[in-house]
Amino acid sequence: MSLEESLRIGFIGVGNIARGGHLRHLSTWDDVEIVAFCDVDEGAVQRAVEDYGGRAFNNVEHMLDDSNLDVVYICLPPFAHTNQEILAAKSGLAVFVEKPLAVDLSKAVEINAAIEEAGVVSAAGYNWRSTEITKVARERMAGKTVSAVFAYWIGGFPGVMWWRQQGQSGGQMNEQATHVVDIARHLIDSSAVSVYAQGTKGIGAKKWEKHDICDHIVATVTFENGAVLCAGTGHLALDGFRTGVDFLLDEMVVTHDNSELIVKTPGREERIRNNNNPYEEEDRAFLDAVRTGDRDAVYCSYNDALETHHITMAINESVESGQVIELPY
Repeated sequence: MSLEESLRIGFIGVGNIARGGHLRHLSTWDDVEIVAFCDVDEGAVQRAVEDYGGRAFNNVEHMLDDSNLDVVYICLPPFAHTNQEILAAKSGLAVFVEKPLAVDLSKAVEINAAIEEAGVVSAAGYNWRSTEITKVARERMAGKTVSAVFAYWIGGFPGVMWWRQQGQSGGQMNEQATHVVDIARHLIDSSAVSVYAQGTKGIGAKKWEKHDICDHIVATVTFENGAVLCAGTGHLALDGFRTGVDFLLDEMVVTHDNSELIVKTPGREERIRNNNNPYEEEDRAFLDAVRTGDRDAVYCSYNDALETHHITMAINESVESGQVIELPY
């Protein structure tokens, strides 16, 4: 592919994350062309065509066959991931997949195998990685050992019905708190080896219809390098109660909440505001990787994201079974 050639992009799923997270800036870039949209919601796909141009489809295979694409963005709820990534990879297309990867583990493993077999460039939307403050955190933490990490995503939840159903969202640890689990794993820079988690239920089911997810989950994740992560999530607290990650190192505490980084060392506290758009940054890195064919040039490949998905799925399994889950499983 010529480095000057425009990339032809199609979207599968045109909900809030597609429009607010990606299309807003991709539609203004002169080195890409938005040519196709596919969604089960005919009204949503027609509105996307009206706003951004291109053609509307309600069948993924027809879109892939008829649009001469280079890249597919897959922006779907967890339960809706079936064969979209697999079909795109088998067609030789680069794939960007919004998190979470799926509602279960087996589907994500199957998709990853198809992407690896096809050898296409892939990326997953863990946009905490592409903030400038994550780069600063890596610099400040370099050469130091992480001892313990406390990660939180607590307070409120989206109003869509599928979110509060375990079989459709995978629960809050999979749907939202996956961001803080991922950035914790990324900056710990080690592989998880075991998970133990407990969850509480009962209040949410009385407050909202079709609610069967845990109200709160607290998980302990042990890493190969000895670091321990305590990850908590829940939705009964007030909106915006707490989202962020605290890293405890020798004579250093680093707090990352995706908008500000706080670095505390003896006698000093440094506060650094994030000033880039992480969605733009991850999209630019992904599309540049597509042009060069460098699969390692993205912020988070699908294969890398699968490690985080293993952890969140192990957390769900531990809550259900009451047992320590060894990874990978």
